[in-house]
Amino acid sequence: RAPPPGPAITLAGIGRRRPGRRNRCWRRGNGTGGGTKAVWVSGTIRNRDYPKEASRARIGGEVEVRFTIQPTGRVDGCRVTRSSGDISLDTATCRLIEERFRFRPATDATGRAVASQYGWRQNWWLEPQR
Repeated sequence: RAPPPGPAITLAGIGRRRPGRRNRCWRRGNGTGGGTKAVWVSGTIRNRDYPKEASRARIGGEVEVRFTIQPTGRVDGCRVTRSSGDISLDTATCRLIEERFRFRPATDATGRAVASQYGWRQNWWLEPQR
């Protein structure tokens, strides 16, 4: 099913995008052959989640993370693979993904839910001040 429209802060194609900007997700195969990949079900990062210190300083950036989707569909083990250059943006990205995101887990060839790795690129940006 298609993700619902969202705010300007977007994840992996969820919601509206800023013109000329792209957010992406990537998945690694579950390595089982014949199984299915994990599918995003719910969870988002909203405008109000923008870290206050980064917002006050007018700091934006792109964070790349990898995490594990457990057989339950919950996320853990989030780690930054490419920093935005701002610790508050990096930390907020992993914290919010682990708290909010849920997936239909990957399955092996027998249909059993298995853990899998997932990559996510979060683009944090602020509208220019006039």
